[in-house]
Amino acid sequence: MEKFLEIPLDLAQKCVKCGLCKSVCPTYPYIEEEAGFARGRLALAEMVVKGELPLTGEVAKQWDMCAMCRRCEWICPNKVEYKEVIAVARDKQRESLGQGVVKGMGLKALELLQSKAGRQVVRFTGKVMELLPLEDIKTPFPTGAVKFMPKPTSKAFGLRGKVFRAGQEKGKLLFFTGCMIDAFYGETGENVIKLMNNAGYTVVVPEDIKCCGAPHYYSGNLPAFKKLKEHNLKEMEKYEFDGVVVACPTCGGALQEDYGLEKPVYDFAEIVFKSPLKFRGKGKKLTFHVPCHSYSAMKVKDEVFYGLMGRIEEDWVKKAEKDRSCCGFAGLFSITNPKMSDQIQKEKIEDLKNTQADIVLTTCPGCVLNLRDGTKKHKTGQEVMHLADYLAENLV
Repeated sequence: MEKFLEIPLDLAQKCVKCGLCKSVCPTYPYIEEEAGFARGRLALAEMVVKGELPLTGEVAKQWDMCAMCRRCEWICPNKVEYKEVIAVARDKQRESLGQGVVKGMGLKALELLQSKAGRQVVRFTGKVMELLPLEDIKTPFPTGAVKFMPKPTSKAFGLRGKVFRAGQEKGKLLFFTGCMIDAFYGETGENVIKLMNNAGYTVVVPEDIKCCGAPHYYSGNLPAFKKLKEHNLKEMEKYEFDGVVVACPTCGGALQEDYGLEKPVYDFAEIVFKSPLKFRGKGKKLTFHVPCHSYSAMKVKDEVFYGLMGRIEEDWVKKAEKDRSCCGFAGLFSITNPKMSDQIQKEKIEDLKNTQADIVLTTCPGCVLNLRDGTKKHKTGQEVMHLADYLAENLV
């Protein structure tokens, strides 16, 4: 049998088959097959590259059911680079079997979103939707998924090409805003800048940054990722900065791991944590959802998030039993695997509900979207906020 699939076999063979990844995989409990978690998915890749198994739709289906949360990498004692193996496997899958209509349209939409025409459409749509009283719009997808989606903001891409100066500057940061903050959560972007300025950092927002390409990388469209990466690096070279700041760990992970930047990439929370900023509270009970890519990609320590929450005077924190468990979003995964995504989401929402918290905080726009969707569907009455919004609102 022809060995036509160029998967980095040396990376796959680092797996010693211990099975620890099974204990943290969000999809395995709903599949309960060897191919339903990292060890089995790596084994399939290894068999295909050795020519022992043809690359069929059934093999590809097992790879497609992975959320790419990378929790398996976080717990792996042998540091298997799961992301690299599956990304290449999916890329070859795309070349041999096709991308799939829904996934292909979703990735193309992210590219169009950041085009000149796309930005104008988003802003216009945001202005029209401001007239609607609803905060989120119940949206059906052709795969059967139904989600409460945020309305586009009329201020979409409004931060682009601007410099926000700190009073007493100790450094300059380039803010890589990310698609969701650009299009839907513009206020979160403004609050990140407010926090950075108060911490002493001037913030530069590039004029023509596009999608970071992480969704394309994880989905196996490596040529599209390379094109986006090259564009973004060329745009970033136009500006002077000491480091990059993000408010989306998926963007941060891509910049940190795959862009080859010489300058550091920070989660905004890391900078606030090291600053002397103080916050007042409102007597609210808080809990926190740790985004998967915060620790699996960016390697941000939990003490940063919980340390910041502990500094909000008058408020108090209740840690969820499974605060690191996946929320079930994982970008296009929640659209292409709606039933499994809903099951993972339900378990997460039940865990958060048990904390009896008034507000759920997190640091990923995608998690904000999916947790808000879940609290609405399961009627928990809990408010979901990006940590940047809560901190900026309570800044002393």
